[in-house]
Amino acid sequence: MGEEPQDEQELVSEDELLGEEAGEEAADDAEPGEDSEEEAAAEPDAVAPPHSWSKEDKEAWAELTPKAQAIVARREAERDRFVQQKSVEAATTRNQVANEAREIIVKMHEDHAEKLATYARMISPQAPDEKLLYSNDPDAVITYQRQMAAYQRAQGQQQSLHQQIAQARAAAESEREQSQQAERASDAQRLREQLPEWFDPSSGPKLQQRLQAIGAELGYPPELMAEASSTDILALHRAAEKFDKAAKYDALMARKMETVRNAKGLPKMARPGAQPSKQQSNAAKGQQAWDRLKANPKDAEAAAAFLGI
Repeated sequence: MGEEPQDEQELVSEDELLGEEAGEEAADDAEPGEDSEEEAAAEPDAVAPPHSWSKEDKEAWAELTPKAQAIVARREAERDRFVQQKSVEAATTRNQVANEAREIIVKMHEDHAEKLATYARMISPQAPDEKLLYSNDPDAVITYQRQMAAYQRAQGQQQSLHQQIAQARAAAESEREQSQQAERASDAQRLREQLPEWFDPSSGPKLQQRLQAIGAELGYPPELMAEASSTDILALHRAAEKFDKAAKYDALMARKMETVRNAKGLPKMARPGAQPSKQQSNAAKGQQAWDRLKANPKDAEAAAAFLGI
């Protein structure tokens, strides 16, 4: 009884407040007269068998005690998570190796195209001088014909080189596109495994709108949301969870401080044998005057005392 309410500036941890609220909700839901010790000692409910078990195994499952069922179900869940984790790691490693191989192939095609381009620049055929053809000199005509044949041959080589360069660059671009498609598929698979509700037809749109709002609040450009990677989306989802938790914490703190402020407005209780404070004396006198005024509404002295005149 004599303790004063805590000061508003006293720090209260988030976990303590959230735990306190959970405890209050549990206390509200509890029925009077329930014995917590009996609940702790009670046998747990039966657990459904794993879906992957055969019919015969499920029949044997029913013969286990609920406690044994709970242990086996937990171990099965742990095994499934372990297998899924290793499958994801293996798929990630496989994709990384495939992407590295594609990058090597892309580099080979690009290097080949560059070498061909360098060689094509070295071949600069020049057409023969037509004056040789009309010089009336048989040797000049033969020279012209030989130069024309060499010119045409060099032109053919250059055209072939340009075709090979285009093919090499197209092959490099194709490998690069395949690598990007594989990365997008791997990224989508990662998001599907870690945030399946993102793809749910009912909850997905709401979650996407929520994360878009969080992204806008954090300065994430809206036009890039459609191209966001799984890393970006998962980061925004964690941020949304933090924001929701912070909002819940703020609400708890507001209720906590409201209780403190209300307690501060009450007159302090006097300890036995202690001299009452002025506030307590005034409250007692006001209560006495009110009691007298209720008994006799015409008591002017009581009315004056109650109104503080």
